[in-house]
Amino acid sequence: MSTESILVLGATGASGVAFLKYVLPLPDGPKLSLLVRSSSKLPQDLIKRYADKVRIVEGGLSDEDKLNNAMEGVTSVVSFLGAYMSLYYLITRSKPTPIADSFPLIKQIMKKHGVERLLALSTPAHSLPGEEYTWPQYITTKIFPPVVVPQGSAEMDAIGTICADENFAYTIFRVPHLTTGTGEERVYAGIYGPDFKGTQQLSRESLVRWVYEEIQEGKWIGKQPALGNY
Repeated sequence: MSTESILVLGATGASGVAFLKYVLPLPDGPKLSLLVRSSSKLPQDLIKRYADKVRIVEGGLSDEDKLNNAMEGVTSVVSFLGAYMSLYYLITRSKPTPIADSFPLIKQIMKKHGVERLLALSTPAHSLPGEEYTWPQYITTKIFPPVVVPQGSAEMDAIGTICADENFAYTIFRVPHLTTGTGEERVYAGIYGPDFKGTQQLSRESLVRWVYEEIQEGKWIGKQPALGNY
């Protein structure tokens, strides 16, 4: 078994579960540490089958003791945490960022345990200087999210900003609309511009494959690629 140990944040969400399903069956795959609010939301059959590879800590992102426990022996942290559509925030236009606000403590605990590798999910709402968009890209990344999902757009932008910290070996992977696929779909990673080949669709199965390969290879350390199937 690999000596690698990955702390997964957002393990009970759709992308987090897809990551568990991809990584746990790997014959020489890493151990996983899961910080979850409720372990009942995890895929129980999968967790039981690979119990020797999984450590579960129940707690919230603001619970320092639970974070310390979950961070023990970890070599990388990957976050699939993300915002969801909310009618309340659509109506009120308020933009709290509770997930992003938790990352200063998470980074503090990482430093305490000597963990440098951080991979975090964001979206193209977190744009980079110099990026260029086609009209469809502009509408789906710069117009639609702030109007329809104001809080979610602000949350994902803040996550990207806070996690792009040069004190860490970070990778911010910015995802478009997430879909269901086979996992065989090709993933394009890059910066929006004339040469960007990715579509505005990305299967979760191909996303988690890309994320795990990035943990292994580190091609995008210190960078913030946008992803898309092509």
